[in-house]
Amino acid sequence: MDNFEEKYFLTRGKAILAGLILIIVIIAVIVVKLGEKNSISKYKDFELELKSAAENYAQIMDIDIDDGEEKRIWMSDILKIYSTDNELKDKCRGYVIMSSEKDISTEEYEIIYRTYIKCSNKYITSNYSEY
Repeated sequence: MDNFEEKYFLTRGKAILAGLILIIVIIAVIVVKLGEKNSISKYKDFELELKSAAENYAQIMDIDIDDGEEKRIWMSDILKIYSTDNELKDKCRGYVIMSSEKDISTEEYEIIYRTYIKCSNKYITSNYSEY
């Protein structure tokens, strides 16, 4: 009489092994995706920190801006007077655009700060420009 396990391709042991492998692959994909999300959040946090530093820099340096005008403040200039322990300050370069834009609801001009950084090939803010 033939052995029952040799007769059928998919046995209980093979099904359990395939299920375990599938679970391990799913867990690995989830861990990688969470790692990517955490790494992007550290760049976003650095952008917010740099924006705040640029606002302080503009006040300290008494930078005036006319209505409808925009000025570029380089990260290297900001970091000359702003101290941070963030590890990305040495790995990234960038700037903050300080612009005076008209709010259409109030018809008033307000100053807006937008941060743009480039950290090697790992992260680049959308619309970042070298020029």
